Amino acid sequence: MVQFETIEKERRDYGNFPGEKFVEVSRNKAIQDNGDENSFIQVATGYYNDEEPVYKKRFTVPTDKKAVDHVLEELPKMFEKEQEASED
Repeated sequence: MVQFETIEKERRDYGNFPGEKFVEVSRNKAIQDNGDENSFIQVATGYYNDEEPVYKKRFTVPTDKKAVDHVLEELPKMFEKEQEASED
């Protein structure tokens, strides 16, 4: 059985109403029964239900410099293209 542990997290609300939706970036690790650990970075979105966070979608990135650098490089480009497309 795998156990998951959150090491650190940063959450930011977004949307039309404060406290409606959130995006969260966190450092996590998965711990195997034999003691092996695997670290990863997670980006999650969700909403609040009676002030309690409810997670909807999650995306994980390995803690590998090449993988993280690729996401950091491409994400702003994709966001810019999405904004341009919505203006058309």
